[in-house]
Amino acid sequence: MGLHSDVSALTHHAVYSLGPMLFWLLALPARVASPSSLAFTMGLVNTAAIVGVIVLARRRGGRTLMFATALAVVLTSRSLAPEVLHDVWNPSAGLFPFTLLIFLCWSLGCGEYRLLPLAVLVASFVAQCQLAFLPPSLGVLVIGMAGLGFSLRSARIGAGAGAGAGAGAGRPGGAGRWALAALLVAVVCWTPPAIDQIKGRPGNLTAAVRAAEANSSTLGAAVGWHAVVLAVGVRPWWLRNPASPFERKNEVRAAPSALATVSTALALCALLIVAAVGFLRRRTDLWVGALIAVSLCVGLAALAASTPATRLLSATLGYTMWFGSPAGMFVWVVLAWAPVAIFAERGRVLPRRVSPALASAVAIGAVACAGVAVGVAERPDEHLNEYRPLGVILSALDRAVPSGRTVQLIGSLGNATFRFKMAARFALVEHGVRPISPGTDTRVGSWYELDHLRYDCTVYITDGTAPLSHSAALLASVAYGGSYRVSAWLAPAGCPAGHLTRPATPRER
Repeated sequence: MGLHSDVSALTHHAVYSLGPMLFWLLALPARVASPSSLAFTMGLVNTAAIVGVIVLARRRGGRTLMFATALAVVLTSRSLAPEVLHDVWNPSAGLFPFTLLIFLCWSLGCGEYRLLPLAVLVASFVAQCQLAFLPPSLGVLVIGMAGLGFSLRSARIGAGAGAGAGAGAGRPGGAGRWALAALLVAVVCWTPPAIDQIKGRPGNLTAAVRAAEANSSTLGAAVGWHAVVLAVGVRPWWLRNPASPFERKNEVRAAPSALATVSTALALCALLIVAAVGFLRRRTDLWVGALIAVSLCVGLAALAASTPATRLLSATLGYTMWFGSPAGMFVWVVLAWAPVAIFAERGRVLPRRVSPALASAVAIGAVACAGVAVGVAERPDEHLNEYRPLGVILSALDRAVPSGRTVQLIGSLGNATFRFKMAARFALVEHGVRPISPGTDTRVGSWYELDHLRYDCTVYITDGTAPLSHSAALLASVAYGGSYRVSAWLAPAGCPAGHLTRPATPRER
C-alpha cells in the first residue's frame, strides 16, 4: 500500500494510496545515502520526465512542437512551488510523471506501441502516488489505448491492401510482444495491492471504493467548472505565479471572470473541432491529442466537484488542483499546434529562405531565457527556514541517543511545527534507533507503533520550552519562523538500555 489518505475520514476506516511504488523508488536512497539523496532522487525523476515530454513532443510535431512544449513546461514550472521539483510528498512526486503520462498516451494513440510498457509503468506510479491522480490517468490512458487500437487496425488494413496490390509492404508486427511486456510490468506494479486486497479485511482497494461511494456533501458542479476555467481560461493557472502554493483551494470557490469563462468555452469548442477534423482527415495525432485535452478537463472538473465539503477534505484542493497546471498547459499546446498541423505543408511553418538551424538557435535561446527568468524570479523553498533549526535538533538527538535503542517518541506540536516530529523520527531511524509512538500504526506502519513494546527512554519534541516530564533533560531548543520555539527533551538522560521494561500507561501515552 501507499501513504495514508485523508479520505479515511469519510468511512472512519484507514484508506491508503493504491500502491507502494513511491516507496520502492525512494527505498534505496533512504537506506544507503543521506536524507538529501531523497530530494536528489525526485529531482532526477522529474528531470527525466521533463526530458521525456520534450522528446515525445518532437516525435508528434517536429521541432516546432518541441520548442513550444519546452517553453510551456518552463512556464508551467513557474506556477508551482519550487519544492515540487524535488519533493518526496506524494502530490508533488506524481506531478511531472503525470505530465509525461499525458504525452506518452498521446504517442500511444498515434501507434507507438513500443511505449506500452513505459506507459503502464508511469501510469501505475502516478496512480499509486495519490488517489487524486487516478481519474485523469485512467482518462488519458483509455484514449491513448483507443487511439492505439485504431492506429494498429488502420496499419493492418493498409499493409493488407499493399500486399494485395503487390507493393511488398510488410504487415505491422511486434505489437503483441510489447503488449505482453506491458502486462508483465502491470503484474509487477500491482501484485502488492492485489495481495493486500486478498488478505485484507477489507482490502485497501475495497476501502478506497467505499470511501468514494460514501454519502457525503460535495463541493458540486460549480466548483468543478471553476477549476476547468481557472486551468484553461485567460489567464490560466499555468501562466500564474501564485503567492501561496495552496491558494487554489480558495480560488475554485469564487466565480471566475467573464473573460476566463468565455475563453474556456471557446477553447473546449475548439478542441472538439480539432477532434472532428482529425477524424475526418484520419489524423490520429489530432483527434487523440484533442480528446486527451478534453479528458483532462473532465477529470479536473470531476475531481473538484466530487471533493467532500468537510473542512479537512475540501482543503485538499490546495494540492490536488496542482495537476490543473499541466492539464491546462496541454490544452493550450494542442490548440496552438493544431492549426500548424492542419494547414502547414509537411510541418513547414517557416519560409523556405529561413534556415532551420537559425530558427532552432533562436528557439533554444528563447527557452533558455525563459528558464533563466523563471529561475531568478522563483520563490525560495517553502521549508527553507526549517532546515537550520531542524539540523540543530537532529544533531542533538544523534549525540544523546545511542544507536540500537528503542525510544518512545512523543510530539506535542502545532500546525506550524508538526513536521519536526516527522523529521525526528526519520533521523532516529537513520541513526539506528527505533522510534515508537502511540497511534502510528495507521499512518506509518506497525513497526513504529507503541502498543506494548518495551522501550529504553522517551524523546519529546515540543512547542515552547516547558518540559512534558520532570525527569526530562533538555537536548536543544531552537527558534523557528521568528515566533515559534521548538525543543527536544530526553528522559532519562543518556537513554540507558533496558531502563523501562513495562508497557506505557495511558498517562505516559
